[in-house]
Amino acid sequence: MLLTLFKDYLLPTVYWQQQVQRTKNPDLRKDYQSAYLKTKELLIRHPVTVSLSLSTKESWWNWAIWMVSKFQRSSSAVEGRNGYLSQVHHNRRGLSTKRLQVSTVIHNFSLKRSDGTTAAERLFGREFPDLFEYLVEHICELPQPRKPRKPPKPQTFALPAVPL
Repeated sequence: MLLTLFKDYLLPTVYWQQQVQRTKNPDLRKDYQSAYLKTKELLIRHPVTVSLSLSTKESWWNWAIWMVSKFQRSSSAVEGRNGYLSQVHHNRRGLSTKRLQVSTVIHNFSLKRSDGTTAAERLFGREFPDLFEYLVEHICELPQPRKPRKPPKPQTFALPAVPL
């Protein structure tokens, strides 16, 4: 419950507060101010927030300021699925069709938002079975590893002679 409070309420509130102070664009400032007020109200109403002492709230608020100061806004080319894809292309290895299909399935059926829904559930309006459980149920026996052509040489530990 405390982790949810920090991740979903406290950190966004402090983040939007800092963005309001940092931005010079008046249109963005209005949007940031609106987001800050919404998250602040949710934070204040949260049952855990009500039960915390003033000194505890202050220490967590200072911790959140410290954490948010470490955040860096970045484009989608740097993080997430697009970041992975751009890195593969950047390395000039290309992206196989199977890898692209697997990445798409993981993105649509496994990654969940904070409300617990996947992209496929939101698009089709129905629940899908858990991807990991589905794979465990439907995976067949994995092939055995290949046998080496030559037996491996035993590696013995030997210290080289030290000249005197």
